[in-house]
Amino acid sequence: MKKLLILFLVIVIFVVIVSLLFYKEKEPVKIGFIGALTGKYSVLGNAMVNGVLLSFEEVNYEVNGRKIDIVFKDDKQDEDLNKNIINEFLRNDIKIIIGNVTSSMSKVTMSIINDYDDMFMISASSASNEFSGKDDNFFRVHVANNTQRFDSFTNYVINNGFKRVYGIYDPYNATYAKDYLINFEKSLVSKGEKPLLSYSKTNTSLDFLVNDIRKKNPDLIIICANSVDSARVIQYIRLKGIKTQIASSEWARTPSFIENAGKAAEGVIFNIDYDENSANPSYKEFVHNYKRKYDISPSMYASKAYEIGKILLEVLEKGDETQIKRNLLFQKEFEGVQDKILFDEYGDVIRSYYNFKVKNGEFVKVDE
Repeated sequence: MKKLLILFLVIVIFVVIVSLLFYKEKEPVKIGFIGALTGKYSVLGNAMVNGVLLSFEEVNYEVNGRKIDIVFKDDKQDEDLNKNIINEFLRNDIKIIIGNVTSSMSKVTMSIINDYDDMFMISASSASNEFSGKDDNFFRVHVANNTQRFDSFTNYVINNGFKRVYGIYDPYNATYAKDYLINFEKSLVSKGEKPLLSYSKTNTSLDFLVNDIRKKNPDLIIICANSVDSARVIQYIRLKGIKTQIASSEWARTPSFIENAGKAAEGVIFNIDYDENSANPSYKEFVHNYKRKYDISPSMYASKAYEIGKILLEVLEKGDETQIKRNLLFQKEFEGVQDKILFDEYGDVIRSYYNFKVKNGEFVKVDE
C-alpha cells in the first residue's frame, strides 16, 4: 500500500513537472495605435485613445482567453516618423493597427502595411475617398467622402437657397480636406448647381482670404479643417464684418470648436453622422461610462474609436488577428453606439447623416 502511494505521488509530481515545462501561456493580442497625440490635431487623437481604452477596459483587456497589449504612438503628423513607427510595429509582430487620425498619415501607413497580407488597419476618422473601393487591408468606421455621403448636406444647401459656395481647406491634410470639398462639389453639380467659387487654403493670409471672399461675394462659406484652424478662420472672418453663412466639416465638430470660436461659432452648420442627444440605450450607456471614467462628454471621434474596440473584440472572438479581415467581411454588420455599422466588401461603411447648427453654444439638429 505504501509503495502504491509513493508511486502515485511520483506520477503526480512527474505530471506536474511535465505540465510546467510544456505549458505555454497564450500569446497576447498585440495592437498598435498611431495618431496625432500632440499638436493641433491631438484633440481627435486623444479622444480616440479614450474611446479605445474604455472598450478594452470593459473586458479587462482580455479576449478569447488572451490578454490585450496595446501600444500608443504619436505620429506628430510627420511622414518619416510615421514610417518608423509602422516599421517598429512590424518588428514587434503587431498585426492590428488603429489609426491614423488624419487621412494624409493613413496614406503613409497604408503604403507599408498593404504589402503584408496578415496586417489589418482600421480608422475612426480617415475619410478620404481616395481609399474607397480598394481590396486592401484598410477599414474604417467613418464614412468616406464619396458623392453620396454629401447627399443630405447638399440637399440642405440647395433647399436653403445657397447658390454661391466658397471653399476653404487645410492643405496639411489635403488627402482628406481637399477631397472633402471636391466630393461636396460633385454632389452639388450632380443636382444642377454651380461648382465652388474657390478652393482656398487655411494657411493663406487671412487678410487675403477676407478680401477674396468680399470680391467673390459667396452666400455660403464651407471650411474643411481641424477645430483650431476652423475656429481661427471663422473668428477672423466675423471680426472683419463678413456675415456670410458658414458651414464646416465634421472634422471640426468637437467641443473644442465652440470653446475656441466663442460667439463666432453661432450659426455654423455641420453635416455629420453623430448626434450627442441620441436616445439609443447603447449610446446612453456609453456616455455614462465615458463621463464616469474621464469626467468629460465624449466626442464623435471618441465614440467611433470605442466602436472600433468593440468590433475588434467581437471579431477576435471568431479567430486570431491574422483572420480579422476575413471574419469582419463575413459578418459585415455590427452594432454601433447610435446605429448599425454596415461594412461593404472594401471595408467602407454606410451611415446616416444629419444637419446641425450651433445655437446658444450647442449643436442643435435642424431640418432640411
